[in-house]
Amino acid sequence: MTTQVPHDDAIDEHIATFTNEERAELAAADVALDIASLLYRARKQRRLSQQAAAMRAHLQQQAISRMERASVRVSLATLQRYLGALGYSVDLVVKDAETGEIVGSASLCGLAGSSRASE
Repeated sequence: MTTQVPHDDAIDEHIATFTNEERAELAAADVALDIASLLYRARKQRRLSQQAAAMRAHLQQQAISRMERASVRVSLATLQRYLGALGYSVDLVVKDAETGEIVGSASLCGLAGSSRASE
């Protein structure tokens, strides 16, 4: 009789076999999914279609779709431009990775809606 390994444990065991490069790729993919989910929720909160959001941000609808599927790397300038066009601000917080202590923060909202962000 074989012992069943709980699903999460099996995943953890598989990830334990990853090289450092594979772990870094997995972490980057996880962050990309988090950002994609955030962008989707922000648009839905404003009750906008992808087309309407794209028009506000002067982007193509396909660009919004790609950002919400995490199929592209989104630059900080694009995040500022897009979220600013939807009426959100973007704040950058720098924390110590070990302690969680906040080293500093900056509000990027002044750039979000400006013409500079769209250049």
